[in-house]
Amino acid sequence: MRTPAITATQATRPQGAGPGPLSPFVDTVTRFAAGGAAAARSHGALSPTLDETKQRLRLRRFLFASAFSVVYVLVLAIFHLQDKVDRGTLIDASAIVAGSILILFAFFRLGVNLRFADPSLTVPQFVLSVATMLYVVYRAPETRLVFTAFFFVALMFGMLRHSGKKVAVLGAVSLLGFAFVVGLRYAYHHDVATLRLDMLQIVVVAVTLPWFVFIGGHVKRLQRGLSEVSTKLEDLEERARLDDLTGVYNRRALMVAMEKSKRRADANGEPLSICVIDLDLFKRYNDEFNHLTGDNVLRLFAQAVQAGLRATDVFGRYGGEEFVQILRHTALTGAMADAERLRERICALDIPFSRAVGPLTVSIGVAQYEPGETIIETFARADAALYKAKQRGRNRVEC
Repeated sequence: MRTPAITATQATRPQGAGPGPLSPFVDTVTRFAAGGAAAARSHGALSPTLDETKQRLRLRRFLFASAFSVVYVLVLAIFHLQDKVDRGTLIDASAIVAGSILILFAFFRLGVNLRFADPSLTVPQFVLSVATMLYVVYRAPETRLVFTAFFFVALMFGMLRHSGKKVAVLGAVSLLGFAFVVGLRYAYHHDVATLRLDMLQIVVVAVTLPWFVFIGGHVKRLQRGLSEVSTKLEDLEERARLDDLTGVYNRRALMVAMEKSKRRADANGEPLSICVIDLDLFKRYNDEFNHLTGDNVLRLFAQAVQAGLRATDVFGRYGGEEFVQILRHTALTGAMADAERLRERICALDIPFSRAVGPLTVSIGVAQYEPGETIIETFARADAALYKAKQRGRNRVEC
């Protein structure tokens, strides 16, 4: 079944993609980085493909992680102002962070990341961030506090893409790397006081890490469960908007769509028209054959109408054999022409079991929304026009 475009444009946003303080910057860079993929598409394609959407999501995550790396450098700058980090170490760290961001950005921009098993490059990003922090800790031991805080944040980014077990392995390897740096520095400087502080730091991280992974995994499972429940609720909501027999919008959904279209027309000053469609002498299919045959006729009719819908049209079953089509951006003249084309298409519709009772025909009433009236009043005028078409012999369009 072809779903009306009004539902397609209401697709849910990616979870966790709500606005944040960095969102304008991230959105701008994301659009620039996605330009290569968009340029490769045909000019006729107006919306991104699924792969392009996924690539944009990966790029957003990378840019948020990169922004956090910049924050790390700013924190080091504060330590430098307090004479806790020498100028050379700050410059080295800034260069490493900038170089890593540029290289990884190029990977995403050129699509090189797609060649890897994990296109998000989560592990490489994590390894680069931890390696940078370990280098700084080696050169400036008093930044061990910064290492702890940013290390656990880096683990949180890792949890977005990997299981708790893999994150635990990454954490353990990072802790061993920290211990190696501590041992290497002691071997060169023999600073016992610094060694004691470093060992306390190792103990704190070693004790905290398992609990962090456990709680993070639990939160991730809860998030996955909520996501599944949300998807099921969305499916139920979508089914509640559809007619069980024909699969098009039901009466309740049509009323909501008409009201939304009216508000849009008022806000933008755009024309809006409504067509009320009725299948002529539909009862004969139930009388001559059976109710199942009548149901098949309704389904075939709904499919035929949907095949000719525009992207902005909304179509649904109002009740029985009566249907409604909402034509946005359409004045009365255009709506009349569209309704006439629909009437001719239905007349030519090939329904095998209709030979005994004649071709299927429809009567259509059309009305254009007038600013200041309610949408129910517009619908009532279209319904009155439908009644006029019935009175004048059926198989016709009236306004």
